[in-house]
Amino acid sequence: MLGSLKFIKVGLFALFIAIYDVFANSYILENKNQILDKTAGFMNILSSEVFEKTGVSIYVVALDSLNNKPIKEVESYYLQNLKSPYVVLFFVKNDKKIDIITDDKSNEMFDKNSVYWDYIVPLIPKKDEEINIQSVSAFLLNGFVDIADNIASFYDVSLEHGYLKRDFVVQSGVRLVLYIMLFVLLVLFVYVYLRKK
Repeated sequence: MLGSLKFIKVGLFALFIAIYDVFANSYILENKNQILDKTAGFMNILSSEVFEKTGVSIYVVALDSLNNKPIKEVESYYLQNLKSPYVVLFFVKNDKKIDIITDDKSNEMFDKNSVYWDYIVPLIPKKDEEINIQSVSAFLLNGFVDIADNIASFYDVSLEHGYLKRDFVVQSGVRLVLYIMLFVLLVLFVYVYLRKK
């Protein structure tokens, strides 16, 4: 009886420490119902791994509105206590703002424009009414994972929870081969068609 009581106490203590650790190290600085819980959970796991392997923290701020405040003022509020090196993926739905904020150390680790245009923008719905919690989760996660992959590449480490990075050189090569094949088929089709006439 005494042994099982001691076991329960140890178990509760361990659970308390685990819960504290999750909230103490949350990389989602703010989520005003913009990101799905599962997506936020994955972002936290991936951020923890990136920090453990590289020392770089990747944070997310997802707001519904700036409440008529300048964006720099709102960003500064979230940046004031962050330790370098860090990256913050900043999103405001109603104001249609997406920003990737880096400090001096993390700025050289990846190309912010590439993350924005190649990984975030293609997944943003064209119509405002289609921008919901699912679509926001998708495009923010896509950009977030690319940032994590870039940082991992910069430090030459592999991520257990990362996705395989798309190799644009390989994609371009495959696309070129397909275009050449289509062109050759078109030429053959025209040649056969003209011979029959």
